[in-house]
Amino acid sequence: MVRVKHRYILFDILYPPNSSLASHNESFHDYATSQQKSLLTLHRSSSPDILYKNILSTIRKSLETHYGELGAGSAGQLMSVRYFSNKTSTGIIRCDREQVELIIGAMTLITKIDNCSENVIFRCLHVSGTIKKCEEFGIEWSKQLMNKLGQKTSNEMKELVTEIGQLSEEEYEELH
Repeated sequence: MVRVKHRYILFDILYPPNSSLASHNESFHDYATSQQKSLLTLHRSSSPDILYKNILSTIRKSLETHYGELGAGSAGQLMSVRYFSNKTSTGIIRCDREQVELIIGAMTLITKIDNCSENVIFRCLHVSGTIKKCEEFGIEWSKQLMNKLGQKTSNEMKELVTEIGQLSEEEYEELH
C-alpha cells in the first residue's frame, strides 16, 4: 500500500494600503516614507471574521477560477488549514505533495477573502514535509521581522523618546 505524502505550506496575509484613497490619505505617504511604518501596515492583525473555513473556501474558489474544475478537484480534495492566527495573520495549510505548486499559484492570485472587504495578499513563506519545520521557520521569520521593526537609528530613537516626553534631551545624552 502506498502512503499519501503531504506538504505543509506556511503562509501569511499582507494588507496593502488602499490605492484609491492614497491621494487623499496621509497614511499612504507615511507608508512610503518609513520602513517600520510600511512593515506595520502590511503585517497587521487579521479581522476576527477570518476563520479557517473562509481561508479554505477562498483558496478553493481561486483554484476553480484559475485552474478549472479539474485543478480544484485534484488539489482541493486533500487540502486543509491546520493553523491560522488572526493576531499574526499567519497560517499553515496541509496538502498533497503533487499539488503544492497549484495551491501556491492559486493563493498568490487571491485579492479578497470571503467575509472581508479589505484587499489582501497571500504570501507563501515556506514549504516543508513536516509541520514542525514550518513552525520553526515561522518562528525564525517572526524574529527577523521583529528585528527589522526594532531597527532604528540613534537619532530616530532620540526623537521618539523626547517626542513621547519620557526623557529630556540631556537625560537621553547621559544614558548614551
